[in-house]
Amino acid sequence: MKYFVTMLALATTLAAAAPAFAGPDNQADCEAAGGTWNADSNSCTE
Repeated sequence: MKYFVTMLALATTLAAAAPAFAGPDNQADCEAAGGTWNADSNSCTE
């Protein structure tokens, strides 16, 4: 049971932290971060 609770807490923590590691998803955020926005693929190159 202790193992299950530990794994559940770890999974919840990682799921909550995942957006913090995602890159900029729009042109304004990309350029503010010092990247170059690629309009063809809607992605940021840093």
